[in-house]
Formats: sequence, structure tokens, C-alpha cells
Amino acid sequence: MKKFVLSAITSTVLMLNSVNVQSFEDDRVQLLEAYFTHCEQIKLCNGSVLVAENDSILFQKTMGEVSHASEEQLRTQHQFDIGSISKQFTAIAIMMLKEQGKLKFEDPVYLYIPNFPYKDIKINQLLNHTSGVPDMMPYISDLYRQGKVGSSLDQSFLLSVLLSEQPALMFKPGEQFKYSNTGYVVLAKVIESVSRLPYSQYLQQQVFSPLGMHYTVSRTKLTEKKITTRAYGFRRHLNDKKRAFDQIPFFDVEGMGGIYSTTQDLYKWHLALSNNKLISKETWLQALQPTTTLDNNTKQYGYGFMLKADAYDNPKFGHSGHWRGFKSIYSHQLDDNRTIILLTNNGQDDVVDENEKAVEAILAMKPYPQVKQPISAVLYKIFTQEEPAEARRQYNRLKTDRYNDYDFSEAQLNDLGYALLGEEKNAAAIAAFELNVEAFPGSANGLDSLAEALIADNQLKRAKAILKQAMLLDPNLESAKKQLASLETPVSSENSL
Repeated sequence: MKKFVLSAITSTVLMLNSVNVQSFEDDRVQLLEAYFTHCEQIKLCNGSVLVAENDSILFQKTMGEVSHASEEQLRTQHQFDIGSISKQFTAIAIMMLKEQGKLKFEDPVYLYIPNFPYKDIKINQLLNHTSGVPDMMPYISDLYRQGKVGSSLDQSFLLSVLLSEQPALMFKPGEQFKYSNTGYVVLAKVIESVSRLPYSQYLQQQVFSPLGMHYTVSRTKLTEKKITTRAYGFRRHLNDKKRAFDQIPFFDVEGMGGIYSTTQDLYKWHLALSNNKLISKETWLQALQPTTTLDNNTKQYGYGFMLKADAYDNPKFGHSGHWRGFKSIYSHQLDDNRTIILLTNNGQDDVVDENEKAVEAILAMKPYPQVKQPISAVLYKIFTQEEPAEARRQYNRLKTDRYNDYDFSEAQLNDLGYALLGEEKNAAAIAAFELNVEAFPGSANGLDSLAEALIADNQLKRAKAILKQAMLLDPNLESAKKQLASLETPVSSENSL
């Protein structure tokens, strides 16, 4: 009888614990659903989200539209450009080749790219951004303006420019940390040299296909047709109209970015990394080690992975991405075994980082701020329909009465000002920038933006005075330096300096 009673009590306790765990999960799922539904309703969240815990998907949702020109709704199969999350694939490919004995992390790059001019740069320094390789995009931009870029700008073309121009290194290899897109383009070429396969083909054969990542493609002119359920980048103007903000047609540079994927495929990628399906545990742990430079600074970046802690000091790894209309986040909390993947094709969506923090808070059942509607869209209607004085009055009223409902951050009025300036509504733009300066008096950037509008309106004397104020707040603000320098040249007008 006693055994029966004890068994019954034990079963009841286990059942109650199971109910409590399920209730806990249900509560968090409901909170996540409510959060992202609200974010979609205010036209910020347009994309896909996946949240997993203990190697099981807890929550996933798609929101919004496929492109600027279509009302088609996004589905979980839609593929997004993941930007710099692509660097993880480049890094892991290098590690796979290392484990196959085909290269070493300490090898100099010139062993695999014979005419590579920087003899002291090693592969591991490209992986952790300590090589000192300069950013080649300014050189490419100059060539483009000169009409010297053909129908395709790929990693071979970028590398050829690097080899021909041979710009000076930013610092001695290993001495400092400087995030380098060009470094990962060089790594892509190393992969091609060692594997004797195009970068996209190597990833397809060695990573995507074996892991069942059927919706993941490294985009080139040859592979673009394989992106069959493609999401297109766009931006939403403050007047609520959408315009395309997708790929640059001839830009096919791989290694640093350019991979299209889905939240579900990226979760397969995460599980493969965590379960050592592609590389050994030893190499994986090496990839997650912070970088210490020769100047004795430690950077929270390993081999293709960002390393940091969340708001609750839980260590995590992952990466973010941003290219054209696409933004993305992949992060994994080590202690709690939680994974967050966020993808968007809305170039106006500046809340991806906020979304990640909110998800972390919800998973931990901590307080979290609700994402707020941008005040810039509301103000756009006011500033285009009312005189500046009335627009100012309505702004102040909204800020007093509806502060918790809208995002009143500095970027909001700044975005509004530039939207108005782009439409040559100079008086309204100046009024918006002036409000921003009043609201954020310590912002050099706010003053710099106001000066830009004043210059457009030919108020040059006032613009110069404003720029000098900006320089006092931030002597290193390059945009203010350039504007001030341009005003030093005499202008033949009634309002000249």
C-alpha cells in the first residue's frame, strides 16, 4: 500500500512539473507571438523569425511581404540575403580544409595565391580580422565611376584590383583588429585555390547538400536561378510607399556575403555546428576563442563568429548581417542552449537588434520594452501639410501625450529631415532638423544634418556657424569636416561667406 501511495505521489509530482513546464513554454510562445504581431502591424517587422531552445524549435513566424512590387506574403521557405552571416560559411570551409590537411591556419596566404603581395599575412589573420588588409570598395567605386567595371564584379575582379593597386596595409598583420570584408573575399579565393572548385560549388557540395539546406545558395550569375523562393529587399518611404532596395545587378562578390538562406536552413546549420558534423569539437572551440592582438587588446571575435554576452551575462556567439534591404541576426546563448534567427528584407527595419534583445528577455521571462511605432512616419504627414510652427506644436504635443507609444529617438527626426530634404522641402527639413537639435543638444550629428539642410537652402553663414558647433562636440566628425571645408571656398552669391 505504501509503495502504491509513494508511486502515485511521484507520478502526480512529475505530471505537475510537466504541466508547469508546458505552461511556461506556452506563456513565452504567446508573448513572442504578441510581440512580433505588434511589430508587423506597425510595419517594422517584415521577414522571418525562428527561436529554438534545447535543440527544439520553440517559435517561428513569417511577417509581411515578399517585395516592393507584390502583396504576396512571406513564407518560411522564402530566401533572404543573410549578409555577413555568410562569413561563417567561409570560415568553416577554411576549417574543413584545415582538418583535411590541405592548409594550416598559420600558412601565409601567398602559398595559395602566388602573386599575393602581402607576404606576412597568414590565413588565421584573415579569419579574425587582424590582417590589416584595406577595404577595397572605395577603389572599386572609383573604377565604377570611370566605367572600368564590366558586367560582373566578383571576387576574382576585386582580388585583381587588390593585386594591381597593392594599397598599403592599415597596420602590421596581427597588430590590431579591423573588421575586413576584403579579408573574407581573399579567404574565398583561398578556398577555390585549395579545393579547385568555385566557392559556391564547394559550399553546395560540402555543406548545403549534406546538411539538407535545400533553400541555401551562394548567389552568383550562374546560381541566381536556384534562388526559387526569393525575398526582395525594399524600403518603405515615410509616405508608406515602397521602393526596391535589392541587389546591385553586377555585384557578385562571395566570401564576405551573398548567401541566401531561410531561418529553418540556418537552424540546420546551427545544429551541424553544435553537433560537430562539419568540423571537430577541438577546431570548433578554437573558432570561438577571442582574438588577442599584438598590441595586447582582446576582441570578442573568433574565426568568423562574433562573441559577446546578452543582457543577463549569458555568453553567446553568432553574427549579424546587413546588405542593401536585408538585415539578419543569428545568435546562440551557450548556457541556456537558446538560438535566435532573424531575417528581414525591409531596409527601413532598424529594430532587428531590439527584437533580439526582446526575444532574449521573453525567453528569460524578464521585462522587455514593446517595439514602438516610428514617429517619423506620423510627423511626415504633419510636416508636409502644416507650416513649420504648427508642425513643431503638434510634435511637442505628441511627445507629451503619446511618448510611450512612439519612438522619439534621435534617428527619427533625422530620418524625417532627410526625407523632406530629398523632396526639396527645405523649410520643413530645416524645421525637423532644428527640432532634433533641440531634443538632442549634445549630438554633433544632429548639427551636421541641420547644416546640410541649410546649405541646400543657401543659408551658408548659418551653416558654417552650425558646423563649427558640431566640430566642438566631435572634432573627428568627418562629414562635418568635409562640409566645413567646402564652405571655405568663396561662393559668388548674396549669401556667400
